[in-house]
Amino acid sequence: MKDQKLSSVIPAVWHSQLRRMRTLLSGYKRAYTIQGALLNLSELASGIKEMREFYPAIHQLLNQQLRADNFYVALIDQDGTFRPEYFADEKDQQILLDAPSEAFASGLTGYVARRGKALLCDEAGFHRLVQEGQIQAQGSAPMHWLGVPLCRGERVIGVMAIQSYQADAGYNEHDLALISHIAIHTVTAIDRVRSRELLEQTVRERTQQLRNTNDSLQHEIRERSHAEMLQAALYKISELTAASSDMSSFYREVHSILSELLQADNCYIALLDKDGQQLNFPFYLDQYSPTQKQRPLQRGLTEYVIRSGEARLVTQVQLQQLIQSGEVERQVSNPGYQPMCTSWLGAPLQIGNQILGVIALQCYDNSHQYSEQELVLLKFVSQHIAVAISRKLTTEQQKQHHEDLEKRIFERTRELRQTNLFLRLQVEERKKAEEQLFFEANHDALTGLANRQMFLMQLKQRFSYRNRDSATNFALLFIDLDRFKLINDTLGHHIGDLFLIEVSRRLQQAVREHDLVARLGGDEFVILLGKIQHEVDAEEVAERLIESVRQPMNLEGNQVCSGASIGIACYQNWYQHADELLRDADAAMYQAKSFGRNRFVIFNDSMRSQMLQELGQEQALQQAVQQRQFQPQLRPLIAAESTDLVGYQASLSWLQADATQQQELSRQATQAGLMPDIELMLLQQLSSMSSQWEQGAVLCLSLSPAWLSNHLLLDKLTQQLHQSALPLHQLVLGFTEADLLRLSATQLANLHQLKRLGVRLSLDQFAAEVAALGLLVQYPFDFVVLDTAFSRSLPRSESRRQLLQVLQQLAQSRQFKLIAGHAEQKEIQQLMAQAGGYYFTEQPVAVAVQQSGLFQQLA
Repeated sequence: MKDQKLSSVIPAVWHSQLRRMRTLLSGYKRAYTIQGALLNLSELASGIKEMREFYPAIHQLLNQQLRADNFYVALIDQDGTFRPEYFADEKDQQILLDAPSEAFASGLTGYVARRGKALLCDEAGFHRLVQEGQIQAQGSAPMHWLGVPLCRGERVIGVMAIQSYQADAGYNEHDLALISHIAIHTVTAIDRVRSRELLEQTVRERTQQLRNTNDSLQHEIRERSHAEMLQAALYKISELTAASSDMSSFYREVHSILSELLQADNCYIALLDKDGQQLNFPFYLDQYSPTQKQRPLQRGLTEYVIRSGEARLVTQVQLQQLIQSGEVERQVSNPGYQPMCTSWLGAPLQIGNQILGVIALQCYDNSHQYSEQELVLLKFVSQHIAVAISRKLTTEQQKQHHEDLEKRIFERTRELRQTNLFLRLQVEERKKAEEQLFFEANHDALTGLANRQMFLMQLKQRFSYRNRDSATNFALLFIDLDRFKLINDTLGHHIGDLFLIEVSRRLQQAVREHDLVARLGGDEFVILLGKIQHEVDAEEVAERLIESVRQPMNLEGNQVCSGASIGIACYQNWYQHADELLRDADAAMYQAKSFGRNRFVIFNDSMRSQMLQELGQEQALQQAVQQRQFQPQLRPLIAAESTDLVGYQASLSWLQADATQQQELSRQATQAGLMPDIELMLLQQLSSMSSQWEQGAVLCLSLSPAWLSNHLLLDKLTQQLHQSALPLHQLVLGFTEADLLRLSATQLANLHQLKRLGVRLSLDQFAAEVAALGLLVQYPFDFVVLDTAFSRSLPRSESRRQLLQVLQQLAQSRQFKLIAGHAEQKEIQQLMAQAGGYYFTEQPVAVAVQQSGLFQQLA
């Protein structure tokens, strides 16, 4: 009979264990799926250069993990406008393309952005939100919709969503967890891709600037060539002036030289006689008119230039206008056929204020039209021709002119050479900048060690070689420095930087040359030990590193002592990804820190189980925050002298937690970064009960130090206090003595800012360790709450009663009230009555409420 009972029990145990193993296997698969998706997302952010390629890659990544045929990403600009970055929808593709920002703001997208929380919604939930007025229907109604906010810190910068129009293609909590993790890392990936895109755009702009500079240089080179050509022409004219004795040959040479610079098929030179009444033509070349020798002054174009004293460019239209106005009369020297010129260019031959004559060029067809530049050129050349004609009068002037021109050309040539040299230097600087950019992208700017990107690349490369080398054996050391924050806060950031540099030097000296030392950030370092024989080799290196770091350092006259906590993870065949090895080394390092300073811990299977347990507890806490499973628990505050109820102390209570979770609530919430959210929730709940408070009753609430050390959190707290219906003078915000002693003076200054808002401040758990009287003198506390152990020991400790008297005198001078954290004994109550203080009691809230008439609904 006993055997039968035993046989029936054993299968039941097996089935229970089998179910448990299946549950664990399912959790491992989900974690593996999420880790794989995040790894792929990291690879996308590292490989893709433009945002237009990034979002389709994310879409493809989601499709590999779940049903995401309908997917979009909408970002929120600084002014709150929604901007669709990417969308793919089988029904409303065109609607999404033309949708304004208000459509996203009033729909499910805006609903998720306003709440800052993920939303898993089916068709019924969608219609319910529409009926409640939470959203407005936009486009086709989805059968299933899943959206998560994209957050940068506390700020929502966009929404990522997928939806399905098929009833059998729904989403579950696992899909929500997957897309939530992807959304968290998508923000970082977006910033990385955009930073890379901005860098490439900057490089392109700089390259374009260099091209523009090169084009400008080429233009200047052409101008220089033209100047050299002009200078050559002037040199020839100068040589003619000195060598030619026959004026006819001189004019022919002048025309030949001029033909190299301008269109001069029809050209003549007209000179005034001594009386200024006749025009002589020492050179006349025209394809339609015969050679002229001389004629009296008339109203031709030549006389028009002499009258104005300036070079003129006359087109055919302008010539007609001059003839019609009577300024010019057309002179026809060939009665048979002489067409009107289509473009005429003339310049006076002038020395000082004296006009010697005119040099003119003309065309009779539209094959060439003179330009303003040619006008300037002819005007310039005409001056030298005039100088050539009056050689005796202008020899010295011509010489000086050539010297000045040579000087200008020399200066310009020197400038061009300097510009060319500057461009070459810029090209070299650009090469150096590219090399520097590559180095900075893969090395830490402070220590010169490899950074996270370079280290992960080397670690992944080591994993890729494991299939080629069956004897692969290496280890990863994760190092965290002890007391770095204290060194940085007390001695300054400069000494902190010198400390990190010295530690980096010691780490490099303690390992082999082929081992990789990298800085991940802050005071975290990693070392990749390659080609080790046994785990004991890694242990020896860790001991050597700890001994090296713990040696005192002399930094600019300051002796600094520190230590190192090291986590070791040795490569095993079951590791599939490099991130797994880094994760386990990190976990071992935290285990080493929990044991004390200057220790190392090797990762093992028991630590993995503990990590999974911690992860489960943290997920339960996050779920409790989302479901608002917290409410205030009240303790009465009694005036010791009159025994009247003057207020309450509100503490945190987790409704659905067991004893262990309730006991570990503060530590886990602080470690997960959720304590500010929980405390803000608690403050909102107390504010909603403001109508139930009697006038003058105070409410004491202890807060975490994160509100003082983070400006964003302080701003959020300030905003909540402004919106609170609870009178601020009845609210007492407290911070523990131990927390305040760990903050810097700058962070403690935020206590004054809270005081200016109108709330009261309390110093909680005072005298738990050190009894820092300096805090009471420097900061405006209204209440000082004595530590519970301190309060209980007052009847039997003379030294602590003496300290209480000191605090009583200080309270009178600084105008704050003392509160005993625990005063169930009559002796303690009498001591607090003598000090004019208060005490907290463990009396049930319902009894206290009945006596005072406060909080009837809570009771």
